[in-house]
Amino acid sequence: MSRAFVQTKQSETEATPSIATPGSAEPGLAGPFSIQVPTEKDPRVRFELERLLSRAREIRPRLRAAQAQTETDGKYGTDIHEFFLEHGFYRMLQPQLFGGLELGVSAFYQVIAEVGRGCPSTAWCLSLSVGHSLTLGSYFDERAQREIFGENGYMICPASGNGRDMSVERVDGGWHVSGFWRYCSGAPYSTHFMATTYIPGERAGDPERRVWMILRRSDYEVLDDWGRVIGMRGSGSNSITATKAFVPDYCVSEEKWTASMSGPTPGSRLHDNPVYAGTFFGFAEGEVASTSVGLGYAAIDEFEKIIMKTRHPWIKDGSIRGDYEEWQRVLGMAISYVDGAQSILVNSSRLFEEYAARSVEGIEPFDESRSLRLNGVYFVVEELVYKAVELMLRNAGSQNTADGAPLQRYFRDILTTRTRTDQFEMFSVNTATAHLKA
Repeated sequence: MSRAFVQTKQSETEATPSIATPGSAEPGLAGPFSIQVPTEKDPRVRFELERLLSRAREIRPRLRAAQAQTETDGKYGTDIHEFFLEHGFYRMLQPQLFGGLELGVSAFYQVIAEVGRGCPSTAWCLSLSVGHSLTLGSYFDERAQREIFGENGYMICPASGNGRDMSVERVDGGWHVSGFWRYCSGAPYSTHFMATTYIPGERAGDPERRVWMILRRSDYEVLDDWGRVIGMRGSGSNSITATKAFVPDYCVSEEKWTASMSGPTPGSRLHDNPVYAGTFFGFAEGEVASTSVGLGYAAIDEFEKIIMKTRHPWIKDGSIRGDYEEWQRVLGMAISYVDGAQSILVNSSRLFEEYAARSVEGIEPFDESRSLRLNGVYFVVEELVYKAVELMLRNAGSQNTADGAPLQRYFRDILTTRTRTDQFEMFSVNTATAHLKA
C-alpha cells in the first residue's frame, strides 16, 4: 500500500513543523498519517495546527501503549498531562489576549481527533475540559477571563449540568454554592469547574435563572468514582462536590447563549473575533464527535493490523485475511464511513464559525434552528463511526472481542458515546420543532 504525504510550503518567517512519516510498513498505519490535512487560510492558525497535529502523532504510540492503564486509573497519566502542558494543548481555544493560541473550532476538532487516534478516553478528557475555554472566552466578562486564564496561564475546566442537592446563597459580592455534579469530564487535572445551578429571579415572583458558575480548584472536591461504566473508562469523568464555595458575581453567566445568539458577545467584542460569538449547542457535541472520529481511525488501524497478520480461517495455504475481498470490503467501508464523519465534522465546525460571524455582523442571528441542526450533525458523525467500528468488530474474529483487545475497547468506547442521555433521538424532536418555527 502506497502512502503519500504532503509537505506544506515553509513560511518566510517561521519553519513549518515537520510532517512525521511511518518508520516502517507495519500494518495499522493506513490512511492519512495525520487525520486531516490542514486547510486553514490564516497562516498563524495553520502553523499552530500543524505543530499540534505533529505533536499528537508523536505521542500516539505512548497513548496506545497506555490505554489499559488509562482505563484502570480512570484518567491519562501525569506524563501525558505534562506533554499537553508543554506543547500548548490546553490553550487551543484560549484567547491570544490571555496567552492562548485562539485556534478556532475547526482546528480544535482536528487536534482532538488526532489525539483520539491514540487514545479515545484521553481525547474525551482533554476535549470536554479544554472546550470550555471557548465558553469562558465568549460569554463571561473581561475581569473573569483575565483572572481565570491568568491564574495558571491555561484553564482545564470540566462542566456539568447533572447537579444534585444544589443550593445557592446570596453573599456580599457573589454567591455561596453547594452541590454534587456528575460526569465532570476532565476533573482529575482541572484548574476550575463550571457548575450549572439556579439563582433567584431578578424581581420577586420571577422564575429562577439557570446560570454557569466558575469555581476555583481549591473550592471543590473531585471524587474517586469514575471508571465503572462499559467504556470511556479513562475519560476522567469524575463527580465533583462543593460546599459553600464562594463565586464572585463576575464569574457567573446567565445561560442565555445555549441555542440562540444575535449580535456581539462580551468575548467577540473583547477579542475582535466572532468565533467567541457562537452558541453552545452549535459547538458542544462536536467535542464528542471529534473524539469519535479519532476513535474511528484508531479502530481502522487496528483492523488493518488484524487482517494483515492473521491467516484466512478456512484456506490453509498461508493466505492472510487481507488478501481477500471479504475483509478488504469491510476495511474499505469502514474507511469511507470514518472519512465521511471527519469531513462532516470539519465542514460543520466551519459553518459554526460562519454563523457566528454573520451574527456579529448583524446579517442574521445564529438561531436555534441552526444550532440544533449543527448539534444533530455531530450526532450523525458519531453514528457513522459506530457503524464503522461495529462492522469491523463483527468481521475481526472472536479473539478480538476479548477483554484487553484494542478493538473491543474501541467498540466499548463508541458504544458509551451513544448511550448518554443527551443523545440523537432525544434532541431530534427539538431540532424538528426549531426548524418548523424558523
